[in-house]
This record gives sequence, structure tokens and C-alpha cells, in this order.
Amino acid sequence: MANRFPYGPSTPLIRRFLVQLAALGPKSRVRVIERFAEESRTPRFARADTAVGELIERSGRTDARDAVAGPLLQLARGLDDDALDPIAEPALAALLALLVRDLLPEIHFTALFASVEPEIPVATLA
Repeated sequence: MANRFPYGPSTPLIRRFLVQLAALGPKSRVRVIERFAEESRTPRFARADTAVGELIERSGRTDARDAVAGPLLQLARGLDDDALDPIAEPALAALLALLVRDLLPEIHFTALFASVEPEIPVATLA
């Protein structure tokens, strides 16, 4: 029997996020990518990125982290199987933040989720 919660306690949030990510239109995808290009260069993002990685390790959710890679890769494949859509990087930041949403300080969650929030509001995932 397959694990009902492959992404740990955040499985329902992550599944809803992936569904909404897959439904984003081209303009929404471009907006996410543009916001991420700006946000990912900020010190707050760098701190959040470090914090989420450490928290995933400390919380024992590395298997869940690895499990989100498959669905994300399926969604982010470009026309060429060797190329990933640029949406992959902001989507991964948001997915990792969701993965430890219950443990991650809000300031870090906000920084990692900021690029996708206007297109996929976290409130719609609850």
C-alpha cells in the first residue's frame, strides 16, 4: 500500500499546491519567475533558504523532501526533456517551505513563498 502521506504532515498542502501550480497559465508563470528573480537575491531569502534546509534535516523530513522532487520535475519539464521550466526553482522554494510549514518561522516561510503567493495564495491550500 502506498504511503498516504509521502510529504509528511504537509501532504495535503503540498498536493493542493502542485495542482494549482499545474493549472497556472503562462502569464502567471512569468510573474512567479520574475518575482523569484528579485526575491531570491535578497538577504532575507538567503537566510530563509539556509533555515529551511537545516530544518528539513533536523526534523527528519529528508525523505519527504526527496519525494516532492518527482512531481515537481514532472510539472517543470520543458519541451526538451533535458530542460526544466524556470518555474521549477520558485516552485521548489515554495514546496520546501510548505514541507516544514508547521515548524518554519513565519518570516522564513514568507520569504520562500513570496514569489508564488500572489498566484497561489497560501490561504487556498488550507
